[in-house]
Amino acid sequence: MSLIMKRRTFAQLGFVAGAFLAAPRLGRAQGSFPERTVEVVTHAGVGGGTDITARMMMVQAPSEFKQEFVVVNRTAGSGAQALQYLASKPADGHTIILVTQTHLLTQIRNRNVPRFPELVPLVRATDDPQLVLVRRESPFRTAADLVADGKQRSLRFGGTHVGGVDHIAIFAFGRAAGLQQPTLVPFRGGGEIVINLVGGNLDSALVNPSEAEAQLRSGELRPLLALSEKRLAGFPDLPTAKEAGIDCVASTVRGFCVLRGTPEDRVARLEEGLLRAMSGPIFKSYLENTGQSPDSVVGRAAWGAQLQAFHDSGREALQALGLLR
Repeated sequence: MSLIMKRRTFAQLGFVAGAFLAAPRLGRAQGSFPERTVEVVTHAGVGGGTDITARMMMVQAPSEFKQEFVVVNRTAGSGAQALQYLASKPADGHTIILVTQTHLLTQIRNRNVPRFPELVPLVRATDDPQLVLVRRESPFRTAADLVADGKQRSLRFGGTHVGGVDHIAIFAFGRAAGLQQPTLVPFRGGGEIVINLVGGNLDSALVNPSEAEAQLRSGELRPLLALSEKRLAGFPDLPTAKEAGIDCVASTVRGFCVLRGTPEDRVARLEEGLLRAMSGPIFKSYLENTGQSPDSVVGRAAWGAQLQAFHDSGREALQALGLLR
C-alpha cells in the first residue's frame, strides 16, 4: 500500500530566504505561452511548507518561462478554498495549484469543491518519507517488539486531526503490520507530536526526519523503521518497513496540477519547464537541506499515478474508519 504525507517549517529554510523573492520581469514574444503572470495557488499560509516549496520552484521558473510567477495563498477549508479559486480561473495554464494529499481528502469528503478528475498532474516537487519513532526509554527496541505489542492492544500514535493524512497513514501502517487498530492522539502539528512522544504520552509516531531532527540527533527518539521504498541516505542502517515484511510506504508529497481542459500543448510545456526549473542547484539544495529525497522531482506520469493511488487508498481508509458514508 502506497501513501503520501505531511509538513515543513519555515525556520529550517533560512538559507534560501532571500531567493524566494527573486522573480525578475522578463519579456516574452506576443502570443507565446505563458502570455502573462502565472499564479501558483497554495492552501498554506506564507512560510508554511507548501508555500515554501512553491517559492523554491519560482526561483528558476521565471527564467525558464520568461514570465513572472506569483504565489496566491488561499488557506481556508483544508485546501477547499484553493481548489475553488483554481476552478474560478480559465483552464489556460496560467493558474497552477500546488497539491498535497490534504487536497485529495478534502475532495473525497467535500462535494462543494472540484473533484479529483478535474485535476491534471504536472510535476511532483517533494517526496519526504516518514519514520516510525519511539522514545529512548521505550520498551520497543525493534520494530518486531512494537508489532508484537500492537497485536495485543491498541497503541497510541500521535498525529494531526481525525480523518487527516496522519490518521490515514497510521491506519495504513497498523493494518499492514497486522496491529489492532491504533488509537490516534491528535495534536496541532509535528512539533507537539515530537514533544509528547519524548515525554512518554505516546507509544509511537510517524514523523518526517526533519520534524524530529534535534531529538534524533540527541538520542531522545529512536527510529525503528523507514516508511520508504529504499533505505534513506541519512539512516543507512535503518531498515524499511518493506524489509520488515510490512507493505507500507508513507511520505510528505507535494506537486503541481492544472485544471482539466487546459490545452495539451500547455500542459506539456508546463511539465517540461517545471522539471527544468526544479533540476537546478538551488532546488536540489532545498531538498538536501530539508532532508527530502533527492529523487523527489518527477514528471506527470509518476506523479499522477501516486495521486491516484493515494486517492483510492485514502477513500478506502476513510470508509474503514467510519468517517465517510
